[in-house]
Parts: sequence; C-alpha cells; structure tokens
Amino acid sequence: MAEAAKRKGTALLAVMNENCTSCAGSPLCEVHCPVDDCINLLYEEMPGGGLKPYRVWVDNEKCIGCQMCYSDDLTKIHEHKTTGVVYFEYGNRMYDADKKLLEKEQEPKKSELQLIGTDSEDRLDKKICPWDAISMVEYEDALELSKLYYDPELISTEGGVYSIDDKGKEELEDRQMEGF
Repeated sequence: MAEAAKRKGTALLAVMNENCTSCAGSPLCEVHCPVDDCINLLYEEMPGGGLKPYRVWVDNEKCIGCQMCYSDDLTKIHEHKTTGVVYFEYGNRMYDADKKLLEKEQEPKKSELQLIGTDSEDRLDKKICPWDAISMVEYEDALELSKLYYDPELISTEGGVYSIDDKGKEELEDRQMEGF
C-alpha cells in the first residue's frame, strides 16, 4: 500500500459503506469518478451460479480523494501545467485565483490544466449517492475503515469482473457488526 505522503491527490479517500446498493448494477459514483478503474462494481456469487450486483468498492491505491463521486456541488481546483497558475471551475465556468469569473477568451484550454483538488459545501441535497453510502475519510483511517466493507483480499477477479463469494461476504458482514 502506498504511503499517504507519496500518494497523489488529497488527504481524503472515498469509502463505500453497507448502504451501497450498487445502484442496481449501474453505480452513479462510478460514472462521476475521473480515475479509470478506481470505483468498481462488485458482484455477489450466487449459490446456484451466476452473479448479482452487490455493492461498489474503491481501489484505495487509485483513489485521489477528489470527491467527485461524493458531491455534485464541487468547485474543481485546477493548476496550469506550464505556469502553475491556479484556476477554479464551478458550473462549467472558470474563475481566477481570486475567484473572479473569467471571460470565455481568458479561460485556459482544458488540456493545459490538471485537477489538483476540489472544494464542496457538502450540502446533502447535492450528494451523488442516493443512499448516502459514500464517506470521504482521512486517508490512513479510510484504509482501515474500507476493510469493513470491501477487502481486496476477499475479492476475486476474472475477466475484469470483481466478485465475492458467500464466505467473503459473511466475513465482511461480521466485520461490519463488530466495527459498530
């Protein structure tokens, strides 16, 4: 596991809890995540064979803590790749470092910018997850907390599909009961 000081992104990590329903196999949080294969659909192996959506899990090594899976009320903070100038983006409009609206001709090209963080008012009505299953937690605490809900050691991967068997699911649910 990467050390917190060496990882890219914010000091936060997304954790999906037991409220996660996987949005019936089409998780909204996964759609909002800017990092490929960071938020993944986890399937439950059925006793008679086959798979059923169970919940999502976050690859802790890929999560940059940007909160884009968490809130739709985000101000994105960008840094110009060449000049280092900081820009803020909210509602598809760009603002300078003093948070003054830029005219369209003043806006840098998106390809010249890199996302360095986000800021949110954390309003409940703007959360992405309809089940309030996502928490943004300090990195080190989140590494431990996430093991209550999904543990990569209990997850099987075959053909790019992540699944958990009855034994693994039972172990997670036991951990969740003990953790509360």
